[in-house]
Amino acid sequence: LVKGLRLRSKNFPLRFCQVTSVVESGHEMQTFSNHPTGLLPVEENYDPNKPTIKEFYKGRDIFITGGTGFMGKVLIEKLLRSCSGVNRIFLLLREKKSKTMEDRLREIQELALFEVLRKQDPDALSKMIPIKGDVSQLGLGISSEDRKRMSEVSVIFHVAANVRFDDTLKDAVILNTRGTREMIRFAETLKNLCVMMHVSTTYSNPDKYVIEEKIYPPYADWEKTIKLAETMDEQTLETFAPKYMGMLPNTYVFTKSLAEHIINDHKDKLPLILFRPSIVISSMRDPIPGWIDNFNGPVGLLVGSGIGICRTMYCDPNNVADYTPVDVCIKAMIVAAWKKGTAVIQRTPISPESPQLPVYNCCISNLRNCTMSQIVEMGKVLSNDIPLDRCV
Repeated sequence: LVKGLRLRSKNFPLRFCQVTSVVESGHEMQTFSNHPTGLLPVEENYDPNKPTIKEFYKGRDIFITGGTGFMGKVLIEKLLRSCSGVNRIFLLLREKKSKTMEDRLREIQELALFEVLRKQDPDALSKMIPIKGDVSQLGLGISSEDRKRMSEVSVIFHVAANVRFDDTLKDAVILNTRGTREMIRFAETLKNLCVMMHVSTTYSNPDKYVIEEKIYPPYADWEKTIKLAETMDEQTLETFAPKYMGMLPNTYVFTKSLAEHIINDHKDKLPLILFRPSIVISSMRDPIPGWIDNFNGPVGLLVGSGIGICRTMYCDPNNVADYTPVDVCIKAMIVAAWKKGTAVIQRTPISPESPQLPVYNCCISNLRNCTMSQIVEMGKVLSNDIPLDRCV
């Protein structure tokens, strides 16, 4: 059961303010740990005639890209555990030389992340269906047979992305930008599609001081950029990449920004939604506290310092980064997709022919931020209380 409430908190706000409190097994669970939270009813977000979140996802086939990534794994677990009525979850997986798709799927299912689900409903894991493919390939590399199997998909979460900041422009465009175009083309073949969510980043427009929940003017033409990446050799492309990207710091934010415009350009044809998380860190509580499987964000710094191999780092100690727990992000994604999937098409007064693209910024903003020096100091305290293995 889900209460249609807007959450607002001085201590832990989210800019998009659409996350709801969830009642599971008769016990209400606050979304934001035990931080004091004020619940403000928003009547336009509550309709007794709308299906609840569980009811909306019941019986649906869901397609997820990036299912082997950090956010993808948590999304799969949350859907299977809290929206147990889902029919099937198709996962786009690449086969590797040393591992088959089945091996990779089994590794995901055996993670500690899925321990609660394995105890509560072990049969739910059978709903995870691997689909051979690759976002960097034309047509997503999906065979015609698998496309037929996925013909009843009605919800898409496009999470896959190359998050390396030092990737070449060619590789970043092919995966992050062209891959989004290929997802759109696949979505256009689905007759029952209710919602497709594209996961971007709040850093897709880093030259703006305040990031509003809207689409900003493009830094380049996404169609021409894809054509350049497909036709030009990598060395030539890298030569003029800095000038082509302008003041943007890396290929990641550049290609993610272009992908946002692909979504915006197709909003008239498909039920699309844009979701921008900030730097996603370990879980706050759900399903287990502190779960993470990578060294991204502040984790690499904390682990390196904690075991004694990282003694110094060149940075401004007053720099502020925006961190959001992964379980908060995933709940927000599920709720945002539900809201779009149950909403009627809305037209704007300015352009009655075109629906607005829903954009959600999932971030803490400047009300509960953390500087680099504060992160280091917290790490020092924790390293004494909970020392890491193999400390130098």
